[in-house]
Amino acid sequence: MLYRHPYYCVTRSIKDGQQLYEEEELYLILSEDKITTNSNVFMLEHVFDLSYRKTAELYGFLYLHTNKGVFSFNVKHAPDELIRTFRSLK
Repeated sequence: MLYRHPYYCVTRSIKDGQQLYEEEELYLILSEDKITTNSNVFMLEHVFDLSYRKTAELYGFLYLHTNKGVFSFNVKHAPDELIRTFRSLK
């Protein structure tokens, strides 16, 4: 593992007429040859780039550009170090 950055999955549900939000903290893990998330493994040879877009809300968006499309992740902190480390490998 070279670097680990948290991302968040938010689940919305309704219980007893109230809308509830559950936030789960997960990790994007960068290794020498792959990026691993809770539900996917992306080989670095299939990852073209990482980018980040800050929003005015609590979360920003980390985008993983791959040969299978673009995957987005909710992040609370800018993933600058993750992006720098990734680009040094490419």
